[in-house]
Amino acid sequence: MDDDVYDQEKGQAMTTQMVNVALPDEIYRRLQGMAAVTHQSLEEILVRTIRGNLPPTLDDLPPTQRDLVAELGLLGDEALWAVAKETLPARGWGRHRRLLRQAQDGSLTEAELAELAALREATDRFVTRRSVALALLKWRGHTLPAAS
Repeated sequence: MDDDVYDQEKGQAMTTQMVNVALPDEIYRRLQGMAAVTHQSLEEILVRTIRGNLPPTLDDLPPTQRDLVAELGLLGDEALWAVAKETLPARGWGRHRRLLRQAQDGSLTEAELAELAALREATDRFVTRRSVALALLKWRGHTLPAAS
């Protein structure tokens, strides 16, 4: 049976589905404790927990970035770790930072503006791909390294 409820995070009504799930006692107690501490219902805590731990889907991304991550869900853990450990080329990243500083002064030429846009897009694509790889690894139960 489905019901309409109000999603406070999105500020809109949403249709819901009822699901019966058997939880280990320890997890149930932790969820109940979080509900009590935050003055929320157990259902709200469950939805937040599930929503916060699901990896992004293609629909969560702009159409221009979907091709970047479409195959990531099919990769094994080792391949995902390889994606997660990729780095931006130092030279390109340095150039990106220099152009950003110059942009603050308003002293970029048209060619430099185009170069900055291309570098920004490359950086966005890199960050998106790496973020999705890390989200998939976390969802698969791996402990992620602390952000540095």
